[in-house]
Amino acid sequence: MDTQVRTYTLSIAVLTAQALGCASDPAQIPPWNPPPVATAAPDGSPVAVHGQLSVVGTQLLDQAGVPVQLKGVSGTSFVWETAPFAESKQALLYMRDNWRLSAIRAAMPTGNPTALKAKVETIVQNAIELGVYVLVDWHTEKAVGQQAAAVAFFTEMAIKYGAYPNVIWEPYNEPNGFTWAQIKPYHEAVVAAIRAVDPDNLIVLGTPNWSQYVDEAALDPVVGTNLLYTLHFYSCTHTQSFRSRGDTAIAAGLALFVTEFGATFSDGGLAPNHNYVCEDETNLWFAWMALNNISGVAWKLDQCSDASCILAANAPLNGPWPDNVLSTDAGGAVLGAGIQGGHGLFVVNWIRQ
Repeated sequence: MDTQVRTYTLSIAVLTAQALGCASDPAQIPPWNPPPVATAAPDGSPVAVHGQLSVVGTQLLDQAGVPVQLKGVSGTSFVWETAPFAESKQALLYMRDNWRLSAIRAAMPTGNPTALKAKVETIVQNAIELGVYVLVDWHTEKAVGQQAAAVAFFTEMAIKYGAYPNVIWEPYNEPNGFTWAQIKPYHEAVVAAIRAVDPDNLIVLGTPNWSQYVDEAALDPVVGTNLLYTLHFYSCTHTQSFRSRGDTAIAAGLALFVTEFGATFSDGGLAPNHNYVCEDETNLWFAWMALNNISGVAWKLDQCSDASCILAANAPLNGPWPDNVLSTDAGGAVLGAGIQGGHGLFVVNWIRQ
């Protein structure tokens, strides 16, 4: 399928009814907002080059059937952001053209999705107009108890944006406190809602223990097409044993996507004790991801004292963001040696490769 925006073949009323599980009675069909005007990806942009993505076996392929590895950054949770960096179109353009970024993640906290949905839509619209892939992330540890709200949200978003090859759905950021047997039915419900509207965009499924136990999901995967499974890592904390879980999942036939990572401790590199960057271990992760053609987006596009904040204090809201406004750890921390800082420049150099 080419990079032109796909068109729906069902009527609006029937499409909405299917997505929401309603009857065809118009009285039961909720108000519908039409999708934005169709936008072709700009020439040379990631979406123009790679188009509609698909999963074949364990591999993520582009429209030509060629393996593709997306690289990018995640915005922080909207309730934590110090400024709307992820929502800036000018900044996204700079990252696309100067960092070679191909993906951005919109991390939406789920306590009040109606109030925050506009921020998600801003990021999605910017990505569509600039030809960048965008992950729509239901950013919570407790989505098992939010199934109805998640189904409603992803149905609405799929109706608006499911026609665009840019969009990647991420229905459950980091399950915590639930077994795969509890998580799987949630995924099945949300996947069914999305697929009623959007037949082929990627869906990335969260896994137990903060999206790390992909091997457990591999024992009983969700049935469907173009599904991947989330493996998160923070390299000062998560080392070879977690890559081994990934190897087990791949051997069982799962495709993986690292929708969040840091070259830091798992708390995001909190000062003053954990704001270190573990470059050597992160490089092992990067090599493993390259070997297995696994995409990744780094946490987090924000400006703070955490080692995982990519931007330094002097970074302007809308860019440009050259190297001197990125956080840095001066070449890699040796724990206990007093070399501290942030992983911004290190992560951006990986994106550029």
